Amino acid sequence: MAHFITFLSDFGLQDGFVGTCHGVIKRIAPDVQIIDITRGIAPQQVLQGALVLANTLEYMPLGVHLAVVDPGVGGARRAVALEDGDGRLYVGPDNGLLVPAAEAGGGIAAAHELANPRYALQPVSRTFHGRDL
Repeated sequence: MAHFITFLSDFGLQDGFVGTCHGVIKRIAPDVQIIDITRGIAPQQVLQGALVLANTLEYMPLGVHLAVVDPGVGGARRAVALEDGDGRLYVGPDNGLLVPAAEAGGGIAAAHELANPRYALQPVSRTFHGRDL
């Protein structure tokens, strides 16, 4: 069975941030298939990212949905993983970005803070948590 990770961000097209994230994912899970939902969310527009993620959910396979739109990167905000009632996982900042999609996917069944340094690239950057976590 194929495993999927979808990726949504406000990283744009002008640099290597998306490619770097893809590379880190493939180093950890070489057989996973990555589906780019978009990298064109307007910078720091959490609501736009949340709506795009929620509206594309029904067309995506079950899997992990990684979303990075984070005006508070480098601050005290937490990284989280949410599980919905249908078995999808959502990973991203704890800023409301993931909630509409998880609600659309059967409601939030579980939530976990991603705080264990064992599961992060070291040292964790203050500006690129999308890569490091």
